Amino acid sequence: MKNNEAVTSSLQISKSFGKGHRHVLSVIDELKKGVAEKWADLFHEVSYVHPQNKQTYRQITMNRDGFTLLAMGFTGKSALQFKLKYIEAFNEMERQIKQQPIQTELSLPQNYAQALRQLANTVEENEQLKSQLEVKRSQQLTLEAPQKLYTTDSIARELGYPSAAALNKQMHYEKFVYFKKGNWVLYKSYQKKCLKDMSTLSKSRLWTEEGRYFIKMRFGKEYLMP
Repeated sequence: MKNNEAVTSSLQISKSFGKGHRHVLSVIDELKKGVAEKWADLFHEVSYVHPQNKQTYRQITMNRDGFTLLAMGFTGKSALQFKLKYIEAFNEMERQIKQQPIQTELSLPQNYAQALRQLANTVEENEQLKSQLEVKRSQQLTLEAPQKLYTTDSIARELGYPSAAALNKQMHYEKFVYFKKGNWVLYKSYQKKCLKDMSTLSKSRLWTEEGRYFIKMRFGKEYLMP
């Protein structure tokens, strides 16, 4: 964007039309001779840094009228298709400017590919917003109905262990938990599986429903140490 007007560049045109950049610049320089008085209204010379050799080169930006004047000299079926696509892109960008006059320069598309990508992103953003609203609603329901937590002792009795200590001993033997600073801690590979409620201040922590189910499946009486 330049002065709230959709523009493209000689470098982009070179890539899109499959022509050498020097050739495109040469054609524009020839046009300058015939439109000297209107040159500033159509074209604007700037520079860019080549990503490979880091050298600075000239390029020329142009609005829709400048592009149309330049593209008139390009012939062939491919050139015709690109002309139509560029015109569509310019029209779409101008439509967006009129609909969103407060939109910042950085958020507007700078070329045809970006214009198409932005239109596709709009649909994707709507889907993401819908998904985020569903997640927030789910989180709200979770807050309204707190998850039930279980002590090691209650799970041990449920499985027929004589005590929480006996269950902890079995889980330690299977390298599920280890003793550290007066507390049974999950091995690292299990710490992100939401098996324990790590926010509780209880010394022994509390098990989530997922943790209770995991322990029942893995440390039932049939898995006792020999």
